[in-house]
Amino acid sequence: MVYDHNHSRQLTQLPRDLSTASAKLINKIANERGEDFKSIKTNQIRNVFSEITLIRTKFKQKKEWTKEIESSLILLKPKLAYAKGRNPQVEKFQEFMFEAINSVIEANNDSKLNALENFFLLIESIVAYHKFHGGKES
Repeated sequence: MVYDHNHSRQLTQLPRDLSTASAKLINKIANERGEDFKSIKTNQIRNVFSEITLIRTKFKQKKEWTKEIESSLILLKPKLAYAKGRNPQVEKFQEFMFEAINSVIEANNDSKLNALENFFLLIESIVAYHKFHGGKES
């Protein structure tokens, strides 16, 4: 179980395989997390989002799951760990992102592309909801 410590409510869990997430579930998770992460500065989320945008560009060029894309996703983890090391407020975001990355990596081979697309949609939606819920400016 994941709890929003600011509001003492249970947050919706990510599915183990992100390819199974519906648009409705992605939206719900993004809205909850956007609000939960509002104490994090916008630039800290955008830094990660810009890395994910680069991965998305590679994916759009290849239109297939590649070792390069998998490596890029996995190598987001040290960057997230560094961000948490610099600012402990980033911990919830870092933990969530580790979980989201794992839910793509661990997806069945047949559904990795769908999991990756859902990952991109989820992160993009979190950025939008972060802004909507009054996320801290840089």
